[in-house]
Amino acid sequence: MTRFVTGAVAAALAALLSCSIGSAQNLQRLSVESFVLSADTTRPKVDAPFHLIVALRVRERVTEINNIELPLLAQLELLGDEREVTSDAHGSQYREVITVVAHDAGALAIAPATLQAVDARDGHPKQWYTNDLRLVAGQSPERIASTVRSAFLGIVWIFAPVLVLVGLGVIVFFAVRAAAARPRVVAPIVVQPVAPPPPERTLRQQIEDALIVLRAERSRAAAVRVRAAVWRTIGASEGETLADVLHRPGTDDVPLRDVLIALERSAFTYDADLQPAIEDACGALERYAGSLV
Repeated sequence: MTRFVTGAVAAALAALLSCSIGSAQNLQRLSVESFVLSADTTRPKVDAPFHLIVALRVRERVTEINNIELPLLAQLELLGDEREVTSDAHGSQYREVITVVAHDAGALAIAPATLQAVDARDGHPKQWYTNDLRLVAGQSPERIASTVRSAFLGIVWIFAPVLVLVGLGVIVFFAVRAAAARPRVVAPIVVQPVAPPPPERTLRQQIEDALIVLRAERSRAAAVRVRAAVWRTIGASEGETLADVLHRPGTDDVPLRDVLIALERSAFTYDADLQPAIEDACGALERYAGSLV
């Protein structure tokens, strides 16, 4: 009996190991550098399409990415998606744009997207997660206008007879007043000078704005937005990696270099390290702003 049980357990373990090995053989070998879920707006309007964006950066040059699972969009209607993979000397960038629409106002919770692949660094199969999203859907101006218009028409139909009588009385009043009034000299129209546009914000003001945003919203999504804003101040594009940016002229300045490295960490670190990374990024932004004239 003991031999029978031992044999059954060994067979089960062998089958489980065989399934695991077979599953791993079907996975791509990837070196994941970043995996981010974002949206083109944090406050979408009801019945107005908006976009969720899944961005993956790997070191390998590939033509497609397999085994990406999109989040369950139970609160949204899926209208379509577009995928593209671009490669350069530093690896490949996968980008998927998902068009969705919310039909009800209120909070929207978007779960993380996942990726299953063999980690090229150690050869083990793993699962990566993006950040999750918290959005708030609001009523669109068209729906608000439609509601107000319906309410107004309802009131008009109820009080139509009274409004007709009031309108006739107003017409008679102004007709009598116009007949009795004397011609008056029309005063000249004074054209007010147009105020000049506000001055362009300085680099220091832009960095201080980024610091305010990151301190107010201590989340990965805020860190990604602040990182993109700081990159724009030095002329860097969204497709560049941190290594590319650090080779740009002027980035050898210590306060700026510290800001770029700290924001990269806060945008792509693991969840347990997110808050310390954001705190370090805030400190680096504050020191950089203080170094600017």
